[in-house]
Amino acid sequence: MAKLAHLLGSDAFRDAHRVKPTDFTRNRCLTLPTLVAFMLQLNGGVALQAALDGFFMTLRGQIDITRTVTKSAFCQARQKLKASAFIALNQLWVDAWAQAMQVARWHGLRVVATDGSCVRLPKWGENVDAYGLGPCKDGSVVMTRCVPLFSAACRQFLEVIVGRYDEGERSLLLRALGALKSNDVLVLDRGYPAWWLFAALTSKGISFCARIERCSWPLVQQLMNSSQAELVVEHHLSAQTRKVLRELGLPEMQSLGLRLVKVRLPNGTIEVLATSLLDTQLYPASDFGQLYGKRWAIEEAFKTLKHRLHLEGFAGELPLAIEQEIQAKALMYNISRAFCVEAQSQLPPHKSERWQVNHAYALKQLGRVVVSWFKGEGEELARVTQSLVKTLTQTLEQIRPGRSFERRHAISGAQRPRRAYR
Repeated sequence: MAKLAHLLGSDAFRDAHRVKPTDFTRNRCLTLPTLVAFMLQLNGGVALQAALDGFFMTLRGQIDITRTVTKSAFCQARQKLKASAFIALNQLWVDAWAQAMQVARWHGLRVVATDGSCVRLPKWGENVDAYGLGPCKDGSVVMTRCVPLFSAACRQFLEVIVGRYDEGERSLLLRALGALKSNDVLVLDRGYPAWWLFAALTSKGISFCARIERCSWPLVQQLMNSSQAELVVEHHLSAQTRKVLRELGLPEMQSLGLRLVKVRLPNGTIEVLATSLLDTQLYPASDFGQLYGKRWAIEEAFKTLKHRLHLEGFAGELPLAIEQEIQAKALMYNISRAFCVEAQSQLPPHKSERWQVNHAYALKQLGRVVVSWFKGEGEELARVTQSLVKTLTQTLEQIRPGRSFERRHAISGAQRPRRAYR
């Protein structure tokens, strides 16, 4: 966290992420570092003014309730800050965390999952202009579509792309590919498969594994009707696919090699995965079920963002504020996960096999660490982080292997949230 503090306090960082050259030049209570620190610990579920009062009272070690910054002043200050500030901080955090820990790999590859999630927004004209008319196509429900890259092993958001609802998950994914490395394998859900996307990933040297609906492609049906466990094909790309590649500025390909693999789920259902990992000796077909199963981590991460970090409970209601808060909460998720990993590593083996650290508790306590980090007092920060890790080792929940619930895709009537989400 010292690296984050150093970057946040630099003039280069301020100049790169302020809206105007004159922003954050006057000596005010809400300096750029103070603003960022407050937004990071803003966890939702609390009135904005109460959150501001509590933050500055904690920052200054006060007991009496005082008013240091009004919510109007905060709203004006945040308009001077680009959302890219949180993206830059997250990139630094992810890189530092990757160097500090040994990331578990699948056959030597880092597993990176992606999926799309829609976030409901306030119905303002500015949001309609920025994110489109929404699913009803009349502006009655306004949504943004988010597509992140998520490291499945260390549970970290590598990058989060925020775009228009009508842009589509595949197009948004292309904007995130710069965060991938040559030794990554990208795991995709059933909404992504398309020949042009597979060709685009291949041209960029990105390995992938994607679930394909049974009846979507004739090749899939051919494999399903056979007794084979896998099928390697060389598919000739259509003129339309090659046109899309040209429009994207990618090298035009005439054909694409693809491997289709059957996977049997625990309930007996057979699914088909498409992958660019063609080496059958290095990547056995029997191991792809485990690979695709790692994608579920991103589903749990989205659930945490929406229900624990109150992602849709925005303190600001216009596009700049919305993107700031989405990126800030992704960073806070990453930091809290790091504390959980550290606490989990301190459990004795016989306990860590049966119990895991309560991530929801870590999220609620992280605000105190942010305040200590911002104050720049190294001894206090070390003391607070150590006490949090120690407390997390005592705040556990039981691991229940194999527990699952049938997904209810069609739910009618008024539904109450599960108690854990309150």
